[in-house]
Amino acid sequence: MYLKSLELINFRNYVRQIIEPCPYFNILIGQNAQGKTNLLESIYLACTGKSFRTSREREAINWSSEFSTIHCLLETETRELKIKLQLYPGQKKFLVNENTVHGYPLGWPGVVLFTPDDLLLIKGPPQERRRFLDYELGLFQPHYNHYLSRYNRVVSQRNNLLREIREKRTKNNTLQAWNEQLGRYGAKVLLFRLELLKKFSPQLRQLHLQLTTGRENLELRYHSSFKATNMCSEEELFNQYLEALNAVQEEEIARAQTLIGPHRDDLSFFLNGVDAKTYGSQGQQRTIILTLKIAQILQWKNDVNEYPVLLLDDVLQELDQIRRQALLNYVTGNVQVFLTSTSSENLKLGAGANKILYNVVSGKITKA
Repeated sequence: MYLKSLELINFRNYVRQIIEPCPYFNILIGQNAQGKTNLLESIYLACTGKSFRTSREREAINWSSEFSTIHCLLETETRELKIKLQLYPGQKKFLVNENTVHGYPLGWPGVVLFTPDDLLLIKGPPQERRRFLDYELGLFQPHYNHYLSRYNRVVSQRNNLLREIREKRTKNNTLQAWNEQLGRYGAKVLLFRLELLKKFSPQLRQLHLQLTTGRENLELRYHSSFKATNMCSEEELFNQYLEALNAVQEEEIARAQTLIGPHRDDLSFFLNGVDAKTYGSQGQQRTIILTLKIAQILQWKNDVNEYPVLLLDDVLQELDQIRRQALLNYVTGNVQVFLTSTSSENLKLGAGANKILYNVVSGKITKA
């Protein structure tokens, strides 16, 4: 899969911009706040329907306009996708080959994003790791996003009910029906996550061994907030969840919060049996992130027989030469890359790399 053309209208600081990218490396050079990341955001938004920078997509509309439009043409050897995304305050319209679509089914254009924030995935708060599970690995599990959305909605509504019970406006017995819903959706989400990790772990382990020349064994461990046991059926997870909810009911009412469930779970990374968050060096942690990103690229190829578009936002400078070269070895010649940087120096893509350099200044892109 590669992006053949992109047109932006009133998107962020772009009033109107058209580019026809190279199938390989597209390097966007410019100072900060000129629009480099905005361009990557537009590609990500067109490919996934979501922004990686904000949950309020109205912010992507140019301040002087009432709407924003992204047109892009993506191609493979076997298909063509014409995507049109229109943003209005409070409304989003998505068309693929002139048909309105919803969600992000596997088989859509794949995209893998790598930003400096990803380097905080290991040491950052648990919500960063849940986001990775939900919105990056979750893409490879059909219907995952559907059940996750239902689960999150029930959590929000149940929290409102807990608040009403605490304020004596509603009786405790009204919780039971919400517990049933929470348990059903929560069990599905948890089972999906465990299956995802079971699917990805062997490839991650093998890839990490390659990147560390056999020195480090990578293991991912999932931590359930209600101490669910692994290798359970969905019904067993449901019953475990209900039992745990009953045990913490009084505390949940006192705090007016749903205290256990997939929205409170976490993931940890172990190297040779040692927690990388606590004991891993910065270099080891960055190698883990690199492993995760390369694994995503390879999984797109395995699942839909297409390589994704790779977006690198000021990240090559964050990697040392060995890790940078490892990434480039996996993508050169196979993957279309959009790469941002404040300088073309020290990128070291290689003299033979097929590339286009762009200058980005105040929302205008020109070939260098």
